[in-house]
Amino acid sequence: MASSFPTVHRKCLGCTAQGDLGRRYECSVCGSEVIYCGNCFDEGRNRPTHKHKYYHPMKAIYNRAFFELFFSGEELVNGEAPQSYKCPFCDEMGFTSEELQVHVEEKHGGHADAAALLAILEIMNRPVGSVVTASSVAEEEKAKSTEIRCQEKSRGGLSYEVILAEPAPNVAVPKRPVTPGKNVSVEEIEQKLKAAEERRISLEAKKMADISNKLAKVEEATRKKDEITNEFITQTKEQLESKMELHVEKREAIISDLKEKLKIHSQEIEKTRETLEQQKANEQKAIEEKLKIAQSLRDENIKKMLDRLKEHERRAELVRQNKAQSQDIDGQPNAIASSG
Repeated sequence: MASSFPTVHRKCLGCTAQGDLGRRYECSVCGSEVIYCGNCFDEGRNRPTHKHKYYHPMKAIYNRAFFELFFSGEELVNGEAPQSYKCPFCDEMGFTSEELQVHVEEKHGGHADAAALLAILEIMNRPVGSVVTASSVAEEEKAKSTEIRCQEKSRGGLSYEVILAEPAPNVAVPKRPVTPGKNVSVEEIEQKLKAAEERRISLEAKKMADISNKLAKVEEATRKKDEITNEFITQTKEQLESKMELHVEKREAIISDLKEKLKIHSQEIEKTRETLEQQKANEQKAIEEKLKIAQSLRDENIKKMLDRLKEHERRAELVRQNKAQSQDIDGQPNAIASSG
């Protein structure tokens, strides 16, 4: 199966995304010229152009991951994923190419673009190996030799326009099928009606079975998508919780480190304060000692000065007494002489 999922790089015409688009839709007629990614196709961005018509069937192509997601191991059909087409005229979905061909023939045979779409589906439903191209579609449309268009030209009258296809050289004229005679029995008609009813019932049963299988695949794909989404949510939640725990641990470590640094800083401040107080006490004690020594020296100097003053007064008294005695001695002879 690995060879059925080659890595192909394409460009989406809607969102211009490039690379492996995973799930992409490619026009069955225009080929790789018209490609849309799965999201753009789901959003209805498939826009017709001069070459790409709105009724061109779009084929879904998947890579391995998307095929496993949508089909959960289902086998490939002719090397491709099972296809589901939508009727471009009534938007009914869920057809295979064969069912879409029958549906268009029965329900929209008179539509203006029905012949072109039926020509495309005719080529798509041919044996494996038939390729749908613009030229093959044109040839298929040319096979319808005559077209009669009727329109009312005036009141009460009609005009017809007969358009003949261009002659195709070297083309074998198809033989007309042998038509049965007019004498058809009632039993044959009933058998044909019964066979047609059986085919219709068989087609409806096949269609219902295909719808049931597709619904089961959608449910399985939804379940897988939900599982993947839940797993992604769980993993994301675990990653966020782990990051939050790591953030909280880092925050607590930073706060603890700051507290430790603040504690050390406070201890250093307290130690510095105690040292300063001790220095202040020592200086105050030294000043008091100096004051005591200065007071003691002052008292001692005052005492010495008083002693010196006392000594000076004593000496002065002695001098005074000596002077008085000397004066008394000098005055006594003079008195004796005056009396004689």
